[in-house]
Amino acid sequence: MRPLLSLLIALLSLTPAAAAAPKPAPSAPYHSLTRDFARFYDETQGMPEDRRVAAFKARFAPLFPGFYAPADGQTEEQYGASIRGALANFAALRPRYEQAERDFPRAYAAGLAHFRGTFPGFKSTVPIWFVHSLGRMDGGTRTLEGRNTLIFGADVIAKIHDSGDIGPFLDHELFHVENSRWFPDCEPDTIVWCSLWQEGLATYVSGTMNRTTDPHMLMLVFPAPIIPAVDADWRGALCMTRGDLEKSDRATYAMYFMGGGSRHPYPARFGYYIGYRVMQRLGKRYSLAALDKMGRAEARKRLFATLDAMIAEAGGCPAH
Repeated sequence: MRPLLSLLIALLSLTPAAAAAPKPAPSAPYHSLTRDFARFYDETQGMPEDRRVAAFKARFAPLFPGFYAPADGQTEEQYGASIRGALANFAALRPRYEQAERDFPRAYAAGLAHFRGTFPGFKSTVPIWFVHSLGRMDGGTRTLEGRNTLIFGADVIAKIHDSGDIGPFLDHELFHVENSRWFPDCEPDTIVWCSLWQEGLATYVSGTMNRTTDPHMLMLVFPAPIIPAVDADWRGALCMTRGDLEKSDRATYAMYFMGGGSRHPYPARFGYYIGYRVMQRLGKRYSLAALDKMGRAEARKRLFATLDAMIAEAGGCPAH
């Protein structure tokens, strides 16, 4: 028996390692919790609302630490209300939500390839998540538990994006990751001038990469068309922005880049458009690569100077 055993051992030693242990499938380039939300919705139908909200918090908080919690400026009660609203509206949204879930892997792969055509060698330096965002975002970076994170919200993508604009949208969000290597968030990260640079530049880069100035492609129509109302009072919008550049309170930041604020005649998120116009002007002097790698001190100097020049051309700001 011993010669036979030796022969078997010799034969096994010649077997290729790949045949004995197949290579593991490559991991997905992002973490997805979209199906987890749908499963939770199905499993908890009929549960009393308060218990359902409590069960959601208990299940999802550990799955994505730092995100499934009250957002900045949000109370626990408001967070609970956002969960109730997401669950109540899910049945109507579900067909588009699940379509977005099916389409996203291919769209993301295509978007990554397209982005690398302009920024060769780009590699994500942050974790990426694809989730039901409870209505918070279609996409964006957030600092969660001390780490910058790129998040895509399948629920909002399903509501406002389609195959026509998903490419420019992905270019915009991927650029935030690219640019964060050279231009990290200001402290505090709600300072207006800093976000005006970041969001204006991402909008400009996306438009340039896709050779478009279409407001829909540039996401300048959500939640309402931005350009007509701002252009109608261009000087006033510039002057108000100039006066707010150094502010860093949450309410002022929300007025320019989110949906908050009511002390002005301009649409929500109008800071994206002001920033975009500034970058269009700077783009005549600097390449995309140069703008991408411009440090914070130089960026601040160029932004203030450019905005001042635009104000002068518009007739100047009224004296106070």
